[in-house]
Amino acid sequence: MKKPDSSIIVIFGASGDLTRRKLIPALYDLFEQKLMPDNFAVLGASRTEYSDDAFREKMKDAVKSFGDSKLYNEDKINDFCSHLFYTVLDTQNKDDYSKVRERLDELNKRFGKKGNYIFYLSTPPSLYETIPVHLAAMGLNIQKGNSEWRRLIVEKPFGYDLGSAVELNSTLLKHYNENQIYRIDHYLGKETVQNVLVTRFSNGIFEPLWNRNFVHHIEITSAENIGVEGRGGYYEDSGALRDMVQNHLMQLVGLIAMEPPSSFDANAVREGIPIHSGY
Repeated sequence: MKKPDSSIIVIFGASGDLTRRKLIPALYDLFEQKLMPDNFAVLGASRTEYSDDAFREKMKDAVKSFGDSKLYNEDKINDFCSHLFYTVLDTQNKDDYSKVRERLDELNKRFGKKGNYIFYLSTPPSLYETIPVHLAAMGLNIQKGNSEWRRLIVEKPFGYDLGSAVELNSTLLKHYNENQIYRIDHYLGKETVQNVLVTRFSNGIFEPLWNRNFVHHIEITSAENIGVEGRGGYYEDSGALRDMVQNHLMQLVGLIAMEPPSSFDANAVREGIPIHSGY
């Protein structure tokens, strides 16, 4: 299997819950399975004051707490953490983004990278317009020919309603090409969720029966075993219904109720799903 291009992953909101519970453990699992690029770096950016070493220790604890324990290896996690870096950033202050650009330039020179960047917005939705616009002001959205690429990953919820989703989409497309923008819901990365498509369209028993002629109704249940914990600020702003129902659960409804796509190309599957996160 061909490995991905060498790149730098920039995680905004790197001191937050999603980074600790999901993103860094997932990246370590890929690293342990030799699915990460040979030459990569992860740059965390957030308001919390961390040095590189302090951030690495925090993320090491995150891998131990939330990663796949079967993949855990002390030497490998130390090797993985040597690729982690951190910069303090006030996301609302446009001048602070020069620090991100300078740190990226430093990492490119240090590791001989190609200028390929993935910007992951692991932040409150209120920053989904702010961060991309400030990155663009620093020229970090510009792809130079075929020699480098830039990607922007926007977590759910994509807007609070249809109007705000359309406005957010319009703002992003002023600064980024459509093929640079990834609107994602991390819930859809779960194996059980991904297997819905396989069960529907590749199972000789279920496929011919999965339609309104044979299915009376469906019921989707979300059972959580964790509470609000330290995410009070997020829930105060977004709310539990918007956090779970508008995104995770409606996406599941979409996968279950969508028409068969013309192919399993990413665009064909996306166009076949009748419900998108907020737009």
